Amino acid sequence: MSNQAIPDIISIVGSAYLQPIADLLEKLLSDPPAGHGVAGSGLHENGYSAATIILLMAVLESYTARVRFARRNEAVSTNLSTPDLLEKYYPELPTKNELIESFLCRNVVAHNHVWHLDVSDFETLGSPTLATPQELGFQTNKHYQDVVNVLSRRTKILGLNINPIAVDRTDVRKVFSVVWETLKHMNEKSFSDTPLTSFQAIKFRGSRRSFEQILEALVKDD
Repeated sequence: MSNQAIPDIISIVGSAYLQPIADLLEKLLSDPPAGHGVAGSGLHENGYSAATIILLMAVLESYTARVRFARRNEAVSTNLSTPDLLEKYYPELPTKNELIESFLCRNVVAHNHVWHLDVSDFETLGSPTLATPQELGFQTNKHYQDVVNVLSRRTKILGLNINPIAVDRTDVRKVFSVVWETLKHMNEKSFSDTPLTSFQAIKFRGSRRSFEQILEALVKDD
């Protein structure tokens, strides 16, 4: 039996999400934005946007796990949230507050934090809140009170929708930008800890593009 050319592997799945993210974005952008109605942003807009945000945050969590492995000899608590953990590894991290909001948005759609809304006179009044997720007993993020504007149902810095059925491509663009800026910062600090070679050749709209070029396309179409 011949020896393996590579003696060991690190089981990081993040790069496997890149093509599915591109596929979801291509499908999302195939329809124009419908705008918000009684039922939020609509099934197509909302569904593809929510799924893309979940995968984007999964990519970052996966590469954070790689850094934890690479720097496992450092005395860093394993009970920290991803934004707090990244700040420990990268004290100059420029996206800490934006990451908190992005993970909150991910949690909102992944766990469906329910808002009870009155849409009886949507044309005149919009959809005033009858009950918030916290009032309905949902376990919200520890930063919820600090980062959420309950009246607008958006986060305070990025303006991310935190009503799950309102999430749309504008939220995807903002989260995508935060994730990419964070990964670039991690990569600049240590290529071996966060190699981004897999981000350079992703099929999107019939050609191979980098992750950053896909973000540029999303910004242009937003």
